[in-house]
Amino acid sequence: MPGIDPRFMCHHLSISPGSKPVAQKKRKQGEEKRKAIKEEVGKLLAADFVREVQYPTWLANVVMVKKANGRWRMCADYTDLNKACPKDPYPLPSIDRLVDGVSRHALLSFMDAYLGYNQIRMHPADEEKTTFITEAGAFYYKVMPFGLKNAGATYQRLMDKFFKEIIGKDMEVYVDDIVVKSSKAETHYHTLERVFAILRKNQLRLNPEK
Repeated sequence: MPGIDPRFMCHHLSISPGSKPVAQKKRKQGEEKRKAIKEEVGKLLAADFVREVQYPTWLANVVMVKKANGRWRMCADYTDLNKACPKDPYPLPSIDRLVDGVSRHALLSFMDAYLGYNQIRMHPADEEKTTFITEAGAFYYKVMPFGLKNAGATYQRLMDKFFKEIIGKDMEVYVDDIVVKSSKAETHYHTLERVFAILRKNQLRLNPEK
C-alpha cells in the first residue's frame, strides 16, 4: 500500500473522554446500491485500504451518492463518530486570499491528488473506529477515509509541511488542490520540477485525469 510514510504523518481520532461508542443499525439498500457497494468494497480490499473486522464497537452505515458521470461514490456515515471528536483548529487557507494570490500570474498549472485522503494512513489505534457495515460484513479503514471530521485539516497540515518553502510564493494549496503560479515560463518550469520532486520523494500521487 503506497502513500505517505506514517512516521511522517497519519490521521488520529482525538475522541473526547467519556464518549461512548455508537453502533448504527444497518440500513436497507436497494439492489443497484448493494451491487455498487460490493464492487467498491472489492476494490478497497484489493488496494489494501480496508480490512474485515468482527465485533466492532463503533459502526457506521454506508452512504451511496451518485456522481454526475452516473457512477456511485461510497462514503460512510460518520455522524456519531464525528460528534465524539473535537474540531481540529488547524486553519484552512482563505479562498479569497488564494484567488487573489493567483489572479496576477500569467501561467497557472492545476493539480489534484489521486484519492488524496486515502494516501494518508489511519493511526493503528484508531483504525477500527472507522468500521462500516455492508451486506458482506464489517470493514475498517487502514487509510484516512472521506467523511471524517478533521480529515481536511490533516491533509492541509501535510501539504503545508511538504511545500512550506514555496506556498504563497510560487504555489498555493487548498487541501488536495494544488496551483503552481508564475509570470515567466522558465520560472514555471523550474517550480513544476521542484513540486514533482517533492511529490515523488513523499510518494504522493496525482490524478492524471485533472
